[in-house]
Amino acid sequence: MIKEDYDYKNIELKWQKQWYDKRIYEAKKEENKNKFFIHFAYPGVSGYLHVGHMRGFTYCDIIARYKRMKGYNIMFPAGFHASGIPSIGFAKKVERKDPDTLKILKENGCSDKQIEKLKDPVEVVNYFSKVYVEQYWKRFGFLIDYTRTMSTISEGYKKFIQWQFLKLKEKNLLTQKEHFAPYCPNCGPIAVDKSETDISKGGNAEILEFTVIKFKLDDGTILPAATLRPETIFGVTNMWIRPDVEYEKVRVGKETWLCSKECITKISHQLDNVEPLDEKIQGEKLVGKYCKIPLINREVPILESSFPDPNIATGVVMSVPAHAPYDWIALVESKVDIKPIQIIEVKGFGTNPAKEVCEQLGIKSQ
Repeated sequence: MIKEDYDYKNIELKWQKQWYDKRIYEAKKEENKNKFFIHFAYPGVSGYLHVGHMRGFTYCDIIARYKRMKGYNIMFPAGFHASGIPSIGFAKKVERKDPDTLKILKENGCSDKQIEKLKDPVEVVNYFSKVYVEQYWKRFGFLIDYTRTMSTISEGYKKFIQWQFLKLKEKNLLTQKEHFAPYCPNCGPIAVDKSETDISKGGNAEILEFTVIKFKLDDGTILPAATLRPETIFGVTNMWIRPDVEYEKVRVGKETWLCSKECITKISHQLDNVEPLDEKIQGEKLVGKYCKIPLINREVPILESSFPDPNIATGVVMSVPAHAPYDWIALVESKVDIKPIQIIEVKGFGTNPAKEVCEQLGIKSQ
C-alpha cells in the first residue's frame, strides 16, 4: 500500500534530475549494442497540449524505457510540426485579440510582452517548442533525446526532407497526383487534422467527400449530382431540381455541366479548366425533361422539390426513394407514379425501407 504521506512530486523531481543530469536519454554510438529507434508523431504547434497528446507520447516513452532496460542503444528524438497552418491560426487569434486565446495564455503565465510577440507564427513555433519540452515532456519524465529535437521548419530538417525525396526519386518511388484538403477562399487554409480548428472562427474543419455522378441530358449536357453514396446509383428513379433556382452552364474540361452558381464557385477552386459559359436556365424549365443514368443507361425524369440546396454540392440531387426518406416523401408529395427500386436488403424492413421509416416516425411532408 502507498502511504498517504508519500511525497510523489519531490520523488519524481529527484529522479528526473538524476536522469537529466546524467543525460541517460542521449543516444551515443556504441558498436556492440543492438540499436532501436522510436519517435511519436510531432505535435502540431497550435497552442497548449492536452491529455490525449500526453497519452500518445507516454506509449513511446514506455517502449523506449523497456528497450533500454533490455540493453538496446536507444535513439528517441522528437519534433514539432510547424508547417504553417496551426501556428498561423494561433498567431491570427492573438493578432485579433481573441479573448479565449488571451485568457489561456495569461492563465499559463505568458507575459503581455510575450503575447505581443505571438502575433508572429514563427514566434509561436519557437515559444511553444520550449513549452512542450520544459512544461510537458520533461515534467512527465520522458527520456527523449533532447539533443535531437527539431521543428519541421528548421533549415536542417528541411534539408533532411529534401534529401529523402531525392533518394525516393532516384528509386522511382515518387508519384505526383492531386490531393484535396480543406480550404476557405476568404480566410485561407484550414487545418487538415480534425482535432485542429478553422483558423478564422475556431470551428471544426470537416471534409465531406462527395462523388459526382454525371447524368446526361438529351443534348449531351452533364447534369451532375453529388452523393456520399455512389453505389446507390442502381436505385435511382428520378432527379430532383429546385424550380426557383437558376442553374448555369459551365465548361469543365471538355464537358458542359449544368449546376448551381454556388457549385461553379466551389469547383473553380478544386479543378482546373473551369469556365462559366454565361448561360442560365431556370430550374422550372428543367422539370419534366429526362436524363440518362451512367453505367445503367436508363432514362429517368427530372422532378421538382424544395429540398435541393444550391449551396450544397451541385444543387442537383439524384433520387433513391426506396432507401432515402427525403426522396420517398418528396416522391409521395409529387404524386408522380414511380416505383422505388430496392438495391439492398435491410434487416427488419421490407422492400421499401424509406417508406417504413417515414411511417414509423410520422413523417408526412418535406
